[in-house]
Amino acid sequence: MRNAIVDLSRAVPPVVEQLESALAECLQERMSLPEAGGLLRKNRPQGTEADRLCGAQWISQRLGFLPDIDRMVVTNGTLNVLFLLLNFLVGREGTLLTEEMSYPNMQALSGMFGFEIQGIPMDSWGLEPNAFEDMCRRIKTRKVLYTIPMLQNPTATVMPLERRLEICAIAERHDVLIIEDDAQALMVEHGPPPIATLAPDRTWYVMGLAKTVVMGMRVAYLLAPRSADVEVLMARFGRMSMWFVAALQAELALALIGSGTAGEATRAIRAKASARRQIVADVLGRPAIATGALGLHIWLPTKGDAAAIAVRALESGVLVRPGVQFAARPERTLAMNGLRISFCETPDENDLRQALETLAPLAKD
Repeated sequence: MRNAIVDLSRAVPPVVEQLESALAECLQERMSLPEAGGLLRKNRPQGTEADRLCGAQWISQRLGFLPDIDRMVVTNGTLNVLFLLLNFLVGREGTLLTEEMSYPNMQALSGMFGFEIQGIPMDSWGLEPNAFEDMCRRIKTRKVLYTIPMLQNPTATVMPLERRLEICAIAERHDVLIIEDDAQALMVEHGPPPIATLAPDRTWYVMGLAKTVVMGMRVAYLLAPRSADVEVLMARFGRMSMWFVAALQAELALALIGSGTAGEATRAIRAKASARRQIVADVLGRPAIATGALGLHIWLPTKGDAAAIAVRALESGVLVRPGVQFAARPERTLAMNGLRISFCETPDENDLRQALETLAPLAKD
């Protein structure tokens, strides 16, 4: 292992060699169109019809149908989508419910917008339904559920169909809106259907390109429950250009998806991630890791204090993230003790092996 820190903290896709040349070729082809200059001079609130159709085609891989493009919004990345939705759906008076460990930016957004955030206990299948319903009964303010049911962050759990149906039924009983973040869903070829297909009238569905095509693609697709919901969203935020998809990024997304290159990249990422996952399983001596749902990270339970283990690992040159960094309410969390280990960013497999060999004895303490 080199003297530099080996970063196992970021769940990003591996570099796909064939994508590197295809990026330049797709962009060059797109930009050679006669209308290219004019396309880049215009803002794209909600995205053009072509952008939205492209997004609808991309997410149809998960939905199983091609959604109406009037329900689609194309934005400048997933965080921008969440910025809009949390402001729009939760607001200062509402309560955001989420897994007890979740996307870390939820804490920052809670402080920014002033809403309360409540973490729901989890089990090996994700959100625990009884805990979710109990919280729905107790909280009297407007409630919105943000969930990552497919390859959850950080636990990498995949919520089975039966559990998804339970969550949808509870949300229906208590009139809870749902934001479903399907960031890594395309890493699983035959996963359970999205919540957006089980509770379409109350679910806002989000999928970006950064996890399954190429990191740095600041393009995310939002599917609203109804076209009327998009109209209300646009009436409120349609003049705020900070969330508009950048024209160059949108054109690149059109080129990559339209040519089939994005789909090829996703398949190549799955293959590379599978090989890397096998390395993790071998070095850590945990064969079950290799048979779990494929993603860009694993969750490694620890006996000792995960935060202290992460500190010792960093002192030894390995950067990982302990569970407390994902806690919806760090001051109250009863979250599982463990580390999120991301294994695809490190270019050199030998570095990955040596980092895992450094980490393995620490995690057993």
